[in-house]
Parts: sequence; C-alpha cells; structure tokens
Amino acid sequence: MKLSTSTLLVASLTGIVSAKDPIKKTLTGHIDPSQVYSFVYVPFDVEVGTTSIYVLQSYSDKGKGNALDLGIFDQRGYQLMDAHNGTSGSRGWSGGFRNNFTITPSWATPGYDPGAIEPGTWNVVLGPYQSNPGGIDWQVDIEMGFDSVDTFFELAPASVNLDPICNGCTEDKAFDWLRGDFHMHTVYSDGHYTPQEQITNALSRNLSFIFFSDHNTDTSNNIIGRYQESMAPDLLIGRAIEVTTREGHWQAVGLNPEQIIEWRYHAGDNPGYEAATHQVHRTGGFTSVNHPFATCGACNWGLDWDHNDAIEVWNALWDPQDQLSVQKWHDLLVSGKMTTAIGGSDAHSFPALNGLPTTVVKSRGKSQAGIVEAVKAGRAYLLEGPGMDLDFSVTTPSKPTAEIGDKVKGDANGATAVLATQGLAGHKACFISDKGYFFNATIVDGKQIDQKLPNGAKFVRIEIRNGTDDGMLALTNPVWFLGTKDEL
Repeated sequence: MKLSTSTLLVASLTGIVSAKDPIKKTLTGHIDPSQVYSFVYVPFDVEVGTTSIYVLQSYSDKGKGNALDLGIFDQRGYQLMDAHNGTSGSRGWSGGFRNNFTITPSWATPGYDPGAIEPGTWNVVLGPYQSNPGGIDWQVDIEMGFDSVDTFFELAPASVNLDPICNGCTEDKAFDWLRGDFHMHTVYSDGHYTPQEQITNALSRNLSFIFFSDHNTDTSNNIIGRYQESMAPDLLIGRAIEVTTREGHWQAVGLNPEQIIEWRYHAGDNPGYEAATHQVHRTGGFTSVNHPFATCGACNWGLDWDHNDAIEVWNALWDPQDQLSVQKWHDLLVSGKMTTAIGGSDAHSFPALNGLPTTVVKSRGKSQAGIVEAVKAGRAYLLEGPGMDLDFSVTTPSKPTAEIGDKVKGDANGATAVLATQGLAGHKACFISDKGYFFNATIVDGKQIDQKLPNGAKFVRIEIRNGTDDGMLALTNPVWFLGTKDEL
C-alpha cells in the first residue's frame, strides 16, 4: 500500500478508532475563466481515526462550456515532484471521468489509492479544463467516516519478468521479436474496459505484452497481478502511465510498483517536464510523446522534443494526425535524433481493441526491462494488426547483416535493403532514407524485395502503404549508418 498502516493499527489497538458519527463538510468557490488549465486546491482537515473519505464534486454549467477535473492529495502535500524527489501526496486522479470517489484502507474507487488515512490537511484538487465566460461555480461535499477496520489493501503488481532464466542474457540467441501494445486504458481512468477485458482482448490479438497506461494514476498497475496469474500467466503486463499534462500527453513506460509521475506543469516550468522524465529514466523506463497532433483540447504536444525516447507515431486507426506524427518523427531522424517510433491502440472501450496497431520489439527475453531496452535501442516496427508481419535488414559489402535499430559503423555505399513480408501482398513498399523516398514497389506473395541504398544515406527505413488510400499498414524504425572512422 502507499502508506504504512502503523498509525491506523495502533489507533485501532488502543481503541481510538470507534463507532462515531461521520463528519460532513461542504466547501464552495468560484474559478475564473483565466484559471483554465491550472489547478485549484481545496484543503480540509482529517481527524485521527478517520477510516473513509467520500468526495462528491458538482459545478455550474457542466457540459455547457464548463469542465472540471478531479483528484486528491493527502497530508503529505501537493508540492510538485522534482528530478530527485519522487515523493508525492497524490492519492488519485480521475480527471473529468468521475464526479465522486471513496478512499478506505482496504479499497478505493478505481483511479484512487486505498491505504491508511493519516490525519492532517488533505486537498481535493480541481482542474478547470474548459470554462464559459461566467466561470465555474463549484461545490465539494466531503464525508469522513470512522467505522472499525480489519482488512487492508495488499499491493498486487503483475510480474514483469516472465523469462527469469534468461534475465540479463547478452547472447543474440536470447533475443526474440515480441508483439505488443504500449497504450490502453481501463476503468481505473477514463476507459470502459475492465482489466480482465483488456487482458482478454490482448490474448485474442495474439500479443505477448501489453502496458496499462491509465491517466495520471498508478492504481491499475498496482492490482493487475491478481488477473495476470489466473487469466494470462504468459502475458507480460508492464507498468505505464499516460501523463496527461495541460500541454499534451506523454507515456511513462517501465515503471516501478506505486510509481507516480508528475503531470501539473506547463512548458518552461521548473520543476516540469524535464524533471518528470528524469523520474522515469531514473528507475529504468522510457518516455514517449503520445498522439502529438491530436485535435482534442490540451492533447496535442506543446512541450519540448528533447527529453523523449520515442514518439507514438501511430495512435489507434490510422488518420491524418498520425501522418503528421510520422513526418515530425522523420524530421527528427534527419536532424540526427535517434528517436524510436512506436504505436499504441489507446483503446478505451468497444469496439476499439488493443494491438491496433501492434508494436513488435526485439527484446532480450520476455521482461519489462528487455522491452524498454529494445525501444531505447530502436529495435521496433509497427503493424496494423494480426495476420501481418515483415522482415527488414540491410546487407553491406564488408559488414554483417544489420537489422532494425542497428547502428552500422560505416557508410551506406554498396549496401542493399532487403524486405520480406507476410499478409501484405498487393500493397506498396516504400524505401526511405534521410534523403526522402527513393524506391517504391508492389509487394508480391513470397517475393523478397532487394534495393540498393543511395550513396551517403544516414539511415534507411520502410513504410508499407495501402495501395488504395495510402493508409499505413506497417512501418519500421531505421537501420543507421554512422559513417567511416574519419567521419565519426
């Protein structure tokens, strides 16, 4: 659990916790339109012996120009985490998806953290997301209960190493291409799928790994082990959070149990985005910009491009916003930034399914650490879904065959790109370097495509497009050429 139960247990043993009438409070206020995309903190005092907190939020003109997010911080405070301090008083966040929640030592509303309720000043956090010209009149009703407690929440994260025999292997034979999805939601944030349903979806799509990534909350990560063991012992369920800032969304992938990531900042704030990404890297994870050109409010990317390891260039069904993401990613590659392209289904509810698109990574064993390493190294390619696959490599006159993500210490002169596919016949294979598109060919069943690279190319990658509407069906990360010794 997030907090030690010692205070509550001692209180119970000494008789402090006893039947007592609940304490009810009603707090009100007004938010000016100028406060949109900020955060408003509503303090209230919690007594010794409190064993439940219920919060109900209401506000004016809901759905008529006003939108107000909801969360809570406990007695540890609501100060922003910096690059070194990973302590946060966050006890949950539901954004605009819920207007009420309950926290107890044994359970909590999805999106909120159960655990001991320590005395002190807590704060409901209100996040104005939209406002009409009249502003937002809000009301928060709080009820604190004192019923006796005899059960406590037990942390149950999923196992993130399903290949312990090969943990830490470095031999090439330890590598395997694993199919997965880095971005999906459950009822623990704004999704309608339960964790069980998302696991079932993953199994139906023949995935080897998935990452739950609920918005600004670690709560699904902390309970998913209960379902992994009984439903899918061979499915690796990694820990992630979609960090939903007021300047865009990003993915924190490969987290520790109970790890929360700061989200309450704007561009240029200190601590801010850079400090938050440091928290992810410090514990061994990777960061990725999500749907950078999405059209929903505060979904599109407004922070810097310097601290992310990857970009989600393909979000759910392929659309024009994804094309903009691919172009931005390509521009970064041309500039020399070795950013990895990944995909994510962003599946919230039926009919969306995880694995559309599928990200395939070359991992050292079936572990969260191996998958994170693969993404950081660029060993990944994207497919629309089941029934499709590809094999892409580059041969050079004097070097071993290079695969996706490899960095060749030499130039591209005399090199040949080799592409083989499954389930993609009739579609268009596009060969791309830093100089642009240099070769297109229609894919034929069972026929390998070989193509010489332009002299001086810095990298080569593949896109496979639908021959009818030019939509994306597959995409690889590059094979890189680092130049000759004199150029390095």
